[in-house]
Amino acid sequence: PREQLILSTYPALSISSALSPIPMQNGTIAPEANMKNPPMASVYGGGDDDGDEGFNEFQNTLKDDNGTVNAVNKGTPDDDIEDNKKYPAIVDEAVLSTPSGDDSVVKGATAPSSDPSSSSPFPQHPPSFFTDDRGNLKAVNMVVRNPCLIFTLIIGLCILISFLLQMTVFRAAAAEGTIPITVPVNEFDLGDLRSIQYDSFRLAKDEVQKMKGALADGQKNVQKQSELAAIAYWVFEADRDNTDKGVFGTADSIGGMKDAYDIFLNSPDFKNYCVLDYQTPVADGETRKCRAPLSPLTMYYASEWDEAKAGDVIEQLKDPAKVELFNSLSTCVIQKQFCEIKPDSATPEEELWTLQLGLDIRNITAKWDMEGPLVPNFGQVTEFASYMKELDLFTGTVDFGFDNGFSTSNPVSHFSRGIVFWGGPLADLGNETSKEDAEKKDEGEGDQRKDFIKANYLDKMNKQSEKGTHDEINSYYFMTTLIGDVILDIVTKDALLAIFSFAFVVIWLRVNTQSWFLALVGFFEIAISIPIAWFIFTVVFQIKYFASLNTLALFIVAAIGADDIFIFMDAYKQSQYHPEILVDLETRMSWVYRRTGTAMAITSATTCAAFLCTLITPLASLQSFGIFAAFVILIDYLLVMTLFCTAVVIYHNRYENNACLGCCCPCGLVDPSNTEEARLALEGDEEVKRDRISEFFKVKVAGFIMVPLHRLILGVLFLSWLAIAIWQMSLIEATKESEQFLDENHPLQKSVTLLNTHFPTADDDLGLKVHFVAGVDEIDRTGVNLLLDPENFGSPNFVAGFDFNEQCQEDLVNFCDELKTAPKYKDLIKRKSGLGSVYCFVEELAAYNVKGDLTGDEYCDYVRQGAWKNRNWQVNPNDLSEIMPRFLKEKSCFDENGLETISGRYQDEIGWNGLSLMYASISTESNVLDPFGVDGEALTRGEYDQFVDIAKEQEKIISKSCGGAVIMTDLDGKFVFMNNQSIYVQSAIQSAVLGVAIAFGVLLISTRVFHLALFASISIMSVLASVVGTMVMLGWTLGSIESTLIGIIAGFSVDYVVHLAHAYEIANGNTYDRITEAFSDLGISVFNGMITSVAASIPLFFCQLQFFAKFGTFLCLTIAYSWIFANFGFMTLLAQLKIPLKEKGCRL
Repeated sequence: PREQLILSTYPALSISSALSPIPMQNGTIAPEANMKNPPMASVYGGGDDDGDEGFNEFQNTLKDDNGTVNAVNKGTPDDDIEDNKKYPAIVDEAVLSTPSGDDSVVKGATAPSSDPSSSSPFPQHPPSFFTDDRGNLKAVNMVVRNPCLIFTLIIGLCILISFLLQMTVFRAAAAEGTIPITVPVNEFDLGDLRSIQYDSFRLAKDEVQKMKGALADGQKNVQKQSELAAIAYWVFEADRDNTDKGVFGTADSIGGMKDAYDIFLNSPDFKNYCVLDYQTPVADGETRKCRAPLSPLTMYYASEWDEAKAGDVIEQLKDPAKVELFNSLSTCVIQKQFCEIKPDSATPEEELWTLQLGLDIRNITAKWDMEGPLVPNFGQVTEFASYMKELDLFTGTVDFGFDNGFSTSNPVSHFSRGIVFWGGPLADLGNETSKEDAEKKDEGEGDQRKDFIKANYLDKMNKQSEKGTHDEINSYYFMTTLIGDVILDIVTKDALLAIFSFAFVVIWLRVNTQSWFLALVGFFEIAISIPIAWFIFTVVFQIKYFASLNTLALFIVAAIGADDIFIFMDAYKQSQYHPEILVDLETRMSWVYRRTGTAMAITSATTCAAFLCTLITPLASLQSFGIFAAFVILIDYLLVMTLFCTAVVIYHNRYENNACLGCCCPCGLVDPSNTEEARLALEGDEEVKRDRISEFFKVKVAGFIMVPLHRLILGVLFLSWLAIAIWQMSLIEATKESEQFLDENHPLQKSVTLLNTHFPTADDDLGLKVHFVAGVDEIDRTGVNLLLDPENFGSPNFVAGFDFNEQCQEDLVNFCDELKTAPKYKDLIKRKSGLGSVYCFVEELAAYNVKGDLTGDEYCDYVRQGAWKNRNWQVNPNDLSEIMPRFLKEKSCFDENGLETISGRYQDEIGWNGLSLMYASISTESNVLDPFGVDGEALTRGEYDQFVDIAKEQEKIISKSCGGAVIMTDLDGKFVFMNNQSIYVQSAIQSAVLGVAIAFGVLLISTRVFHLALFASISIMSVLASVVGTMVMLGWTLGSIESTLIGIIAGFSVDYVVHLAHAYEIANGNTYDRITEAFSDLGISVFNGMITSVAASIPLFFCQLQFFAKFGTFLCLTIAYSWIFANFGFMTLLAQLKIPLKEKGCRL
């Protein structure tokens, strides 16, 4: 009988005289009473018996002489009751307490004796190493007896560990001039082909540079302001009311763009910071002019515009046949290059026409200097530019400043852009300057330049970019000099928003604990978890890779840590309604400790395991994040069970009920204590009321779920939503566009987005350099572990049989020619002046070997036109040691400014270590990819595959003559990141699935109940589907941010359902009893945890950094869905299926 089970579990609990009609024997119901009174199951609705009859009969047994019911157990409808019978949950003024915590108020019941020698309230815990003879935990006894000492020791230990972290990690990083966070400049799968080729060439190049020494061959004098030091980028957008005319449709819109450049050009001090024009000869004593901005406005404000000649050119090019003819002949006729590919059918008249048209166009473009007034017939200028885009030789003069849609059939550009160039060094730099001194000088000049811009131009630039400054255009800018300050300002503002999140956590802790002391201690243990975990992570386990992603652990522990505090504190509050444990504080806290320790241990273990699922990814940053997050969760759990437990004892002794606000001193003790007051209250006649929220979950929420109709409605709603969510989840796809760093409306992000989406890859744009390398072997990865040593990527290897012989040189030149001229590469390789953009040092080496000099236009024409091919140009490998040092100091003929040396231009291509040529590389620029943006995986992979085909084709030739395989890679990590994007997607799926599997395993082991583990896993999977489906509805695609977040959903979503599953498992009674008790015990705790996490995530919505903004949205969605599915999905499923739990034996 149930009443015998309950009362026998608590032998110290006596029944008052009101229950005297029930025969008692040693504190339990006498055997003969069982024949007279119905089983306790009848009180709950009847089990297999009729609920009404059993309930009424039991009520009669509890009535006193006046007919008053002294003790009525709370009841719920029986699991097996028919749907048409409705039994509301009964919450009477007196309810018996159960071991599992069926919190109750007993009127007329006497509390157990406070005599420590009385019977133990924990008969299931006999004396042992961990428990005393009363079943209390010895560790808890020590805390209760010495709370202030232990509290001080734990606080001191936390501070000591934080100090050691400062000494061992932060100071060491400061001494090295770095930060303790690893910057993931080389984040990749070490075993992937892309990363192997990338590191093989990158490290081989670095090794060659080291062998050359601190001062590399070809160190040059640098003239004042001859090199590009910074840029100011302007991007213009036609206003919505001006889209039909575009940015070049009216004089006002063109003038508005000119105002942006005039901020600098009209400043007399700008000449001291600009890039000077060293191409145009100047007389002695004459000052050099600043290089004109790279902008289409140079043609609209040309110093001279020949309208008649421009009109004649336009009329000729209106014939598509003439455009095609010009493109087929211009390379040979005008540039004197690759005449072997000139059509055999070309006539002398056609060649002459091509030459004349080219001269006319060059005469027109020569006056594009931005030094004149606006051309009156600016419409003709726009039309002329549209026809220039049709000519391979001249498209580079106009394609930079017009958008993708601009053409002869659509001579309207809705967007434009331009660059103002800032030069350096600010004084001549001699070749005696060491590399270190040059870097320090450059850094100092950077600060000087930034201060100058802020003082003279920044306010005007901000005014120019304000909405409404010009009616017909919108202006945006960014500067490389200022971008660091802009990002720092954004990070600072976002950090302030994060402070609001943490402030809310403190406030909500205060509201629920009703103590500033506990709220502050709780927040302290949450915050201190980070440095302690960091110390263990870095110092104890020697994991040096501390990823920037690890900063998210602060938000994670704020959510999970607050949840643990609520669980512990609510258990402490509930303990005051259990008379059997109010013997003393030791007994009470042992009960609280046991009750919460197991539940939080299960959730913490599950969460840690879910985060450790990131170890399946080969990316070190995700591995680092998973390990660190697991450490943080573990430390937070330990601190809740130690520091916060001790704080609760101090709170009980000194601060509860606002009895004393003093410090930890004898004068601050509360007398009588809260435990004594709670015991006296239960002994009295007054009803002890519980908090309304707990009662709401116990009565309203549990009662709602117990109604079959309600469960039917919830089931239909959940299944309908999950069908929609799964459908949306199936539509998710990898991102196809560049990933945004900032909010889409931020001016910096707006300008970057416009540049990435609305402009072609122009001649003046930097394309991604793709290298085809001979002489480098695969890297040796032996002993490489980026977690333990983030700077060790392996050892470079060189091909022992690499031979830069005559045949090798000839094959490389042929390879260069094919890349420049083959029609099949026209869309793959960026074009300059009608030819593919190729970095081919062998061409200049060949010409130098023939002529012995590359100085002057005459020699450069000789190089560019390939006249050296008619001579015996190959270099004897034995002569390289004599030729190469001089050759590297020559000026390159392919530098537009005529200032760059061979050593500077081909620093990636020439593997000269000072003694021998270790490798040789031919490089080309991609027509689609650039080294700055983060493009979608599909786009990058399409380009990558084409370059792989080229490498395979050339390897068949080059490997025979030069020796060794051909490595194809870039040095900007684009191809590596392409593979990372694929890894993000795979890891997201694998981590999510594994996280659910681990949650199932932990629950199965801890509860030993299969259906609880299964239903909880279904809840977690529902959260996963809901979050991902909502992400798709919000328009998110699967980029690196989204994939990372999906991978940690399981770690975030397990807490609530695991808490409720554990509470349900340890409860007593039938299904409805267990549901009621689970909601009674943990409903408020889970609710408070949800409120804290959701509210704390809201400020993150307003962050400019997209990672934190998306993380805030993700956190809010995950927590909200987790709470909904745990409370109304998981519990509804249990209520509907009513699968019984065995009290003993195998429960699977």
